[in-house]
Amino acid sequence: MSHVVMQAAEFSTVDAAARAEAELLQLVADYITYEKTADAPWSDDAVPGPLVELGRRHGVPWPGDSTSRVLLKGLFEDEANVLRVDRLVFFWGGGFDLGDAWLRAVLLRGLGAVRCTGWPQLLVRVDDPQARAAASGEFLVEEGYEEQFTTTPDDAALDGALFAITFERGGDRVHLTFDDSGVQEWAFVAMLPQLWGDDPVLRAPAREAPGGAASLE
Repeated sequence: MSHVVMQAAEFSTVDAAARAEAELLQLVADYITYEKTADAPWSDDAVPGPLVELGRRHGVPWPGDSTSRVLLKGLFEDEANVLRVDRLVFFWGGGFDLGDAWLRAVLLRGLGAVRCTGWPQLLVRVDDPQARAAASGEFLVEEGYEEQFTTTPDDAALDGALFAITFERGGDRVHLTFDDSGVQEWAFVAMLPQLWGDDPVLRAPAREAPGGAASLE
């Protein structure tokens, strides 16, 4: 199973998140058409039209070099995914790059995100963190992800996590952490639909480079 590359954005309202979701779904649809019709869609000097057009719509000139590449392992039709969970929007696929800082710039400037990151760690406020973490662990095991996650109260575990979900109430918190070994990233992906109705938010992970998990002031 290929490495997961992901972009995640948090919006101030559900309506704003829904608009961003629609934009990304349109990007995926346009990219599928581009891959089917362009002469050499994956050549080194190709600047995909759907990315250029997305940037143009939101006042971000898309660069014509490798810093803005979208490289998935396979076709967009098979690999690209968009999911909204309340005010969060996730865009991911198995591969190598997903627009990096340029796509985050579009999400931030054009689509109104209040926070955006390529290494999402989520904070979910619940009544009983211990019980919710245990139930989430049971779900992952049932889905075939046994040993593909770690459940811990240790905040230091976040430093080494690729992705994470923290269930919290006051000072009581439990983390589900996922690293970049094998299937753990996909276990995180499997958990995302389980958070509907919980209003999760993004937290800036310790491993992100400065400025990577940007906030609009």
